Amino acid sequence: MGRKKCLTIGEFPYVTVQDARQKVHEHKSLLARDIDPRGQREQRTNNWTFRKFCNELYLPHAIQHKKTWKEDQYKLDRQIISAFGDYRLSSITARGISTFLTQQKERTSSTTANHYATLLKRMFNLAVKWGLLEKSPATSLDRFKEKPHRERYLTKEELPRFLKALDELEDGLSKAAIKLLLFTGGRRGKITSLRYEQLKLNEKRLFLPDTKNGKSRSIILNDRAMAVIKELMKSKDDSPRTEESDYLFPTKKGTKKPYIYDLRTPFGKACDAAGVSGLRVHDLRHSFATLALQGGASLYDVSKLLGHSDVSMTQRYAHMADDSLQTATDSMSRVIDGAICG
Repeated sequence: MGRKKCLTIGEFPYVTVQDARQKVHEHKSLLARDIDPRGQREQRTNNWTFRKFCNELYLPHAIQHKKTWKEDQYKLDRQIISAFGDYRLSSITARGISTFLTQQKERTSSTTANHYATLLKRMFNLAVKWGLLEKSPATSLDRFKEKPHRERYLTKEELPRFLKALDELEDGLSKAAIKLLLFTGGRRGKITSLRYEQLKLNEKRLFLPDTKNGKSRSIILNDRAMAVIKELMKSKDDSPRTEESDYLFPTKKGTKKPYIYDLRTPFGKACDAAGVSGLRVHDLRHSFATLALQGGASLYDVSKLLGHSDVSMTQRYAHMADDSLQTATDSMSRVIDGAICG
């Protein structure tokens, strides 16, 4: 009598019960034809290098199912494929992945390394689900401890200096884009890629058909944001660059993107001229939220203005809301004092 052999189907929940039943059916079919399923699997997995898996299976799948597939492609091209590309999937170990992630942490930050870990876990889980691996080598990876969120925004003292420095910039389109980021709290990519067809000025809003969470939404425009857009429309016909483009912030012909994307240089010049340090372009979004709360908006209001899908995402600004509440209750107390003394 020969020894009984077992063949692992895969890990739950990455392989569902339905997937497992389908695999069992396929294995029984192979056995009925005197074909060893284990040998078939080993032959199949040995043919798959990490690079081949990325290019022929993972990326086509990501393009179909992930809004952020370009971010995955960037991470793969930038670091991951150079590290694992020529290795067979079955030869990549947890230790190898852990070493790679530690190198990324030292090269950049814990946050970036954790982003790489998330992508690798997803990829190897799919490899298990698709029958290329029995077990993912990335399952037990520990996340690095990340630094707390930066709390940097334009203060009331910095704001007028920053706006004055912006007005003195020669690059009119970049200046307008930076102002619109500050006055709307919008994400850089969504604001700089705006088309004129997205303007709903009669309703004082911008329409975003495709956002980070995959849903459409509108950005409500205040008077300052409206003024920036109207000035852009007024000067649209003054240059072939803007006259011939459907974008509010077009680039020169021959550039990689048809709209302005990188605002770091003009933004840096404005910060230097204003004596503002430690501020990033993304901090304009934080500045919008903070100024709105200082103006009396609630956390719920700010959550909606920023397009957060969950108000818990806005909790990082809770201390600013507390300051507003303190001002409100102090004001109420003074009304009572006035009534008693009167």
